[in-house]
Amino acid sequence: MSEIEVEGVGTMRPVNDWQMMRIKHMANRGNRHIAFVAFGLGMTIRQFKSLTLEKQRAAWDAHNRLNSPQAVIVSEPAHPRPPRPYQRVPVDMMAEYGRRLLQVKRELPHGHFRQWIENKSGFTYSQAQRFMRAATAETSFQLRHQVVRHRK
Repeated sequence: MSEIEVEGVGTMRPVNDWQMMRIKHMANRGNRHIAFVAFGLGMTIRQFKSLTLEKQRAAWDAHNRLNSPQAVIVSEPAHPRPPRPYQRVPVDMMAEYGRRLLQVKRELPHGHFRQWIENKSGFTYSQAQRFMRAATAETSFQLRHQVVRHRK
């Protein structure tokens, strides 16, 4: 939830960085808490204070709903962000990226994987090759390790 319509007043939005700095540097501490609601509605403090008490309560209610913990929860993306160039990647993450890339490679038609890597994945082709190699090496190591166990 990024904005809430307040009947007869306007649309409540979270304050931006510039507004936050203005609030932080306000001399009148009494107006600071009002400024969050007023700026969120795109008003000045004077305009907000001139609203009727009922409209002020509706605005405060919208502000509280917009900033409640349930509204602020950030969900983690389904796929983690690809590593930056020259960033060290742990072996287990390399294998995880590689497994995902191998899955995509199986799903795409023949000859489309490299284009997909270069245009949409966020990896370079050499990174993708390295990650897929790590995934297959991990799998083959696990298979060899299981075979050795069964021989004993």
